[in-house]
Formats: sequence, C-alpha cells, structure tokens
Amino acid sequence: MALTISIALMVPTMTWADATRARADYMIHCQGCHLPDGSGFSGRVPDMRITLPQLLSVEGGRAFLIQVPGSSQSALSDARLAGVLNWLVTSKTLDGGGPDFRPYTQEEVTAVRSDRLHDVFATREALIGHLERENGRTTE
Repeated sequence: MALTISIALMVPTMTWADATRARADYMIHCQGCHLPDGSGFSGRVPDMRITLPQLLSVEGGRAFLIQVPGSSQSALSDARLAGVLNWLVTSKTLDGGGPDFRPYTQEEVTAVRSDRLHDVFATREALIGHLERENGRTTE
C-alpha cells in the first residue's frame, strides 16, 4: 500500500488509465522476454528490477533504455513507449526511480529513439559493467 502511494506521489502525471495502458503494453510487447515481474532470463535477458536503477544512475542510461532494440524497434508509438518506460521504472524498481526520477516524455523518446545502438552489449558494458562487477553479479 505504501509503495503504491509513494509511486503515485512520485509520478503525478501518470494517471490510473495511463498506468493501465502501459502495463498492458508491457504485457503485449515486453513480458515475453522480460517476464511478468521483470526478472528476465539469467544469462540472456537482463533483470530489469536491477538493471533499470543502474542505468538511470549513469549518464547515457536513460537514452540506452529507449535505444535498446526491444524499445526502439517495438511497434509502440513514442508516447506509449514513454508510458511503458515510466511504468517500468515506477513499478518494477524498489525505489520507483528515486526522488530525482524525471518521467520520460514523448518528445524525449522521439529525439533519441532513431539513434540506433551499434553494439548493445558493448554499450551496456560501458554504461553499467563496473556497477555489476562491484556488486559481484551480472544482471544478464
């Protein structure tokens, strides 16, 4: 209950209808690989519950979440992709993105989405590999 209230306070622009649409979009477009709880498949698909906060804590991480193939090449509109990313951060991370989380916007997704990653794994390693090594585990 307290987590639900804190999420609602952190992202006041996400209405119940927006969250419901984003959850449905996640179910249709993302959970086949990332699973309903975001845990992914060890060694193949990252655990978003761990990876999202790490990526949001480093420069370039926000853009990476838009540019990964599952996001950038999805059939979702830019507005709906922003909604899914916001829903993921607020519902699948322990801190709801933290007090400094700035919700994704359609404009941000539009500006970044077409910049394709040449090597997803190398980019991910450059962004958060050091964090994973410090914690003694990988989220893949």
